[in-house]
Amino acid sequence: MQVFYASVRQKNGSEFKVSSLRAIRSAIDRYLKQPPNNKPWSIIGDSEFAKANQTLNAICKNMMKEGKVGPVVHKHPITSEQMQELFRSGQLGDSNTKDPSQLLRTAWFYLTLYFGKRGQENQRKLTKEMLVLQTTPQGRRYYELRRDALLSTKNHQGGLNDPTDESDGKMFEVINSSRCHVKTIENFLKHLNPKLDCLFQRPRELSAKFNPEKESVWYCNSPVGESTITNMMKTMSTAAGISPHLTNHCVRATTVTVLSDRNVEARHIKAVTDHKSDSAIECYSARASFPQKESMSNILSGFVSGEESSLQLPAIQNRSDVQIQMQNENYPSSSSTAVTSQVYQQSNNHLPQLFTFHGCTVSIVNNNNNNNNFFR
Repeated sequence: MQVFYASVRQKNGSEFKVSSLRAIRSAIDRYLKQPPNNKPWSIIGDSEFAKANQTLNAICKNMMKEGKVGPVVHKHPITSEQMQELFRSGQLGDSNTKDPSQLLRTAWFYLTLYFGKRGQENQRKLTKEMLVLQTTPQGRRYYELRRDALLSTKNHQGGLNDPTDESDGKMFEVINSSRCHVKTIENFLKHLNPKLDCLFQRPRELSAKFNPEKESVWYCNSPVGESTITNMMKTMSTAAGISPHLTNHCVRATTVTVLSDRNVEARHIKAVTDHKSDSAIECYSARASFPQKESMSNILSGFVSGEESSLQLPAIQNRSDVQIQMQNENYPSSSSTAVTSQVYQQSNNHLPQLFTFHGCTVSIVNNNNNNNNFFR
């Protein structure tokens, strides 16, 4: 094993990443333990393989010291600027678009974003009947996936010991919005080919024989290819001029990051994304977003230039401006209490400020000094 760890290389002769070396060792260990081998020992934990593991550890450390192998690159969430560029470039479109290809891309993006889908996991197996349009008692419409027709996922592969898949995301309509997700999906569904149950169908090409303004069926009697779905975000972002290109998993990372940055609890995010644990959610939220990194750079630049107040302001506003709106449903809407409090006092930012709303006292401390919010 020592010789193997020291000599193993990729097909092109380059060295494996540290994470790949760990994965290779784990795969070998699993293979030896499973039938028909059924080995009672482990190449990872048993003392007989201590020297081999020490060799592997030394190899990994040496590669990191020499800068030969970088760390694992996590998929970054889509930024607000990139999101708008996808719309400006026409890769994504409004809910009433007449472009079949654009409508397909937009519908795919919304379904992946709102239901926290992995890159290509079972997406080609989705059918039209799996999407259900519901309405709340207040009249607001939303789409959900049928609970009795859930497909297997990475965390729920079936079997006697498999726990119930509790993921249950919702996609609510945004009234009077040209980018309403519910209207986009409605527009998409009504133009699908009725002869095919598959949800993601290959769009018909615009030609003299096909005019979307005059025909109701915009898609062929054949599903979108696996490769097309796998590379959906890469194709869109490249066409939009976004570099480095985005991947499908960036959409899932966006779902988690946006919700986490708006203080949605991890247990609620898991109800959408089907992550196994809170720690899986935290691995996204623990990383600073691009705007947060920009704010941190501005703070350091302000320290160097002596203009701290002007350059720190965006970061302080992001962390310390607090807007609280409370409405008591027991009162008529005309008399609802709405209180907005912005906490930013240069001279007294070391002292917590107290606000009382209907018997609830809130004490807010500036995050830039104390890194804590206290509620009691």
